[in-house]
Amino acid sequence: MKIKIVLIVALLSILMVGCTKGESESTFVEDGKVALESQKYGEAMKLLSSALEEDNADEYARAMYMQAMKMLSVEEYKGQGNYKKAIEELEAITSIKNGSSKIKSTASSELSEMKKLYEEQQEAEAKRKKDAKLAASKGASKASWELKKYEEESKKEDEEIIEEGSNQENSNEGEQQTPNIQNPTNQIPSNGSNQPLQNNNITTNTPNNITQEPIIQ
Repeated sequence: MKIKIVLIVALLSILMVGCTKGESESTFVEDGKVALESQKYGEAMKLLSSALEEDNADEYARAMYMQAMKMLSVEEYKGQGNYKKAIEELEAITSIKNGSSKIKSTASSELSEMKKLYEEQQEAEAKRKKDAKLAASKGASKASWELKKYEEESKKEDEEIIEEGSNQENSNEGEQQTPNIQNPTNQIPSNGSNQPLQNNNITTNTPNNITQEPIIQ
């Protein structure tokens, strides 16, 4: 009789432990699902991790854990503006078997939005590069024009300096080549004639035998 009682108590204990364990696992999975679909991804990962510790073969809990982990990554990538990585994570979520159907639907909606944002980001980046290239080209053209203008002005100034020096040199040569002519007063005729004066050294001797005829008045 005593043996029967002991066996019954042991059997009841086993059943109670089994029921408690099943209820615990079910609670972790269900609570994890609620947290996941409420977008509390960190909390969902903790609950679902506990469920997997109790039953490592629970594919439903494993799938939801992966969904929670990737959705958390999506949020981080969105905050960084890394839409390309966010798209990769969302595509992975939609391909996970089992898991939460609500999260799959959310991932699909966010995927379309994320692709649009990524496309706009790419267009903005392409425009920025184009504008930067155009600005650099304009800057180079302006610099080239300013350099050319500076060279032309410098060349003009050099030419003016050379021309001024040449004119000064010619003026100096002209002054040196102009003779300072001074006419001796004894060579200029007193009557204003341009004919040269006779040599003053020449004297006219009147012969003694020649008499001058008287002037008849």
